[in-house]
Amino acid sequence: MASEHQSIETDGPFDDETELARAIEENDEELAELLRMLATTEELAESLAPELREAARENREPIRELRLAFEREETLVLLGKVGEEADTLVELLDVLVAAKDLSDDLVPELRVAIQENREVIERLRFALESEETLVLLERLGDNADTLAELLELLDAAHATAMDLVPELRHAAQDNRNVIRDLRMAAAGFADAHAENEVEMYELGRNAGNMIALVETLGDPKVTDALDATVDGLAQEDPKPVGFFGLIGALFDADVRRALGRLVNAARGLGSVSFEESD
Repeated sequence: MASEHQSIETDGPFDDETELARAIEENDEELAELLRMLATTEELAESLAPELREAARENREPIRELRLAFEREETLVLLGKVGEEADTLVELLDVLVAAKDLSDDLVPELRVAIQENREVIERLRFALESEETLVLLERLGDNADTLAELLELLDAAHATAMDLVPELRHAAQDNRNVIRDLRMAAAGFADAHAENEVEMYELGRNAGNMIALVETLGDPKVTDALDATVDGLAQEDPKPVGFFGLIGALFDADVRRALGRLVNAARGLGSVSFEESD
């Protein structure tokens, strides 16, 4: 048993060496290339070591500051966020590259446009630098909310006007004669006002008095009295009334009531003064 165990132990290393030799033989070209790269790297390191040592010695303070900056918590958080937004950063870089190419293409055209419009740009710069423009811009900034609301209102009003334009056009066509008559009436009123020098306050008072008079005339009592008077005047062949007939009519209550109203009307008309006040 001991000999068997010994043979197994001696066979293990032998097999490992065989496998190693076979692996080296199968990858001899890659191994040779790797050895050459190691040799080249060693030579490069030996060549760069003095320079690196000198550069590290000369830049010891900036390197220490850089190391401290990278070790700060804010830098680590920033690097973490950059790593999380790597895709967005790549897209942003692509956009920047495209914008740079576009700007390179536009620069000659912009230069030519600026040269051709130098005087206009100069006048515009002077206008923008004036005190009135600065005050206007400051007020616009202070009233930005109101300006935004006004623009929204104008937008809504424009949309409403666009919707109403066809209806207004049809209404104007259907009422063309009425609009012409109203225009002529307005022109006549303006001419009369210019010729007679009517004071607008007095015109307003007269219009108010006319409205009050019309309202009074519209009272049912007044209209009933006028209807009765018109009916009496509209008789085709009234009976002639002499002196004794007039005396007899005074005994009629309706006649006496009518005479009382005529007296009251005469008394009120006499109390009105038509003389112009100073």
